[in-house]
Amino acid sequence: MKKVLLLILFLSIQQALLAQDIIVKVSGEEIPARVQEITLHDVLYQHPDSSQGVIWRLPKTEVFMVKFENGTKEVFEQHLADSLASMAQGMTPEQLYELGKADAKHYYKGNGAMWGSAASSMVMFPIGLAGSVVIGATAPKVKPERVSDISLLAEQDYLRGYQEQAARKKRGKALAGVGIGAGIQIGLLILILTSMPVMP
Repeated sequence: MKKVLLLILFLSIQQALLAQDIIVKVSGEEIPARVQEITLHDVLYQHPDSSQGVIWRLPKTEVFMVKFENGTKEVFEQHLADSLASMAQGMTPEQLYELGKADAKHYYKGNGAMWGSAASSMVMFPIGLAGSVVIGATAPKVKPERVSDISLLAEQDYLRGYQEQAARKKRGKALAGVGIGAGIQIGLLILILTSMPVMP
């Protein structure tokens, strides 16, 4: 048993020592590294085999993505945003409208509407449905972090497409919330009824 524990300990220490991040540059080059910090303009890292602790600095404009040792990734989208901004200038109103709808499908989640609706319908089932209707009917807010490029918010056709699709998605999420709330309430009712003693 001690040998097994020692082996597991040895393997986990070895894995920790060999673990490293990978910086993927815009050019496609991959740099094995230990990322120390990601600042507003730079990625600060050490080479994994460096024992001197020298910290290297790489401008974020040259970095496409960082793959961390734990499997997560951070993609730097400034290159994508720049290309989208220049692309939007040559788009027709219909194309901007469709792009707004596509962005709403991708970026707008509507989970707050779902859980708010679930809570509302769960509180007092038939009366709580009114709260769910209000939640679903309220226009969703377009937040800058929920779009592919902030400069697109100045385009009215883009905004119209985004808001229409987000409202559709929000209504669907609110309806799902009603189902969740009703399901929880029915489940609780069944639990209460089955736990009550049966009178002979």
